[in-house]
Amino acid sequence: FQLIRSRGLANLSASAILAILIVALLVLWLQRFHPGWKKVIGLPRRIWPEVRAGTGFGALLYPVVVFVVGIALNLLLELVTGRTIRSPRQLPAHLSAAAVAVSIAYSLVIAPIHEELFFRGILFRSLADRYGFAVGAGGSGLAFGLIHYVPATSWYASALLMGVMVFTGVALAWFYQRRGNIVASMVAHATFNVIGLTLILALR
Repeated sequence: FQLIRSRGLANLSASAILAILIVALLVLWLQRFHPGWKKVIGLPRRIWPEVRAGTGFGALLYPVVVFVVGIALNLLLELVTGRTIRSPRQLPAHLSAAAVAVSIAYSLVIAPIHEELFFRGILFRSLADRYGFAVGAGGSGLAFGLIHYVPATSWYASALLMGVMVFTGVALAWFYQRRGNIVASMVAHATFNVIGLTLILALR
């Protein structure tokens, strides 16, 4: 039991530190080779309207992803495989208070900044500017889904989670494009994670 607790904290802490380092390297790279990156990615003049919009979109996105996309994809995979499918556990079953704190910090702050900066601000923006919105949203959404791979007892359980996250990535790309700035999508991402993490911790 203690080994599970320690391993969970170690993995979560390592993921958080790695994400912070990636953000730092991305910003340094952008500053060095793309001096106008802030204007291209989009930083709003007024923050609060984007916070409100992002909160609303994230709160709407979660039930759509879980109860519409998730259920539809689950039924499709069950039809194809003939088996009952459960989404893989995204956090260890037993977490210490420290591990829960790291999980909250990672989900609410680190991951939204890290993932939105790369997947929407850089990857989507680069693809969309060259090949159009559909390619940008599809490509960045697919990459977003792939990095959310979680080992499971079967490939189709992992595919369920990744498929749901592909849709989430596409939706966030659409929202980012519509709002025209990265802050709104970061807030939407954080709101999405708040709901998901709350349910995970409440039901574990």
